[in-house]
Amino acid sequence: MKITVEIAEERVAALVKERIAELFSSDSRYRETGVRNLVRGIVDDAAVSAVRTARDAVTAELPAMANEAVRHALQNEIELAAKRGFGALRKLYAGFDPNKLTTDQRAWLEKQIANAGKETQEKK
Repeated sequence: MKITVEIAEERVAALVKERIAELFSSDSRYRETGVRNLVRGIVDDAAVSAVRTARDAVTAELPAMANEAVRHALQNEIELAAKRGFGALRKLYAGFDPNKLTTDQRAWLEKQIANAGKETQEKK
């Protein structure tokens, strides 16, 4: 005697989906099953591999990233210092008009500039 049973493919797929839903449900009966542990192992292996790949990619780029970060930080600090200095000079020279200098004031200013230039040359 030979018996042939035909089951529709959709029915088998539905049974598989139902069983997977059972195994991964919050039902405590299925928390520690071999299937769950196997899937967890697969996911863990994939995650570890992805993290290692990302780490290797970032490690190779770290020196360039660090150089760029330092360059941006220095440029930002220089710009901020220049703004502070410009603000201080603006306050210092508010109302200053070189055309209104007296002869004595002009001579004193020229002497100060010349002395500062000599000191700079002597330090080199």
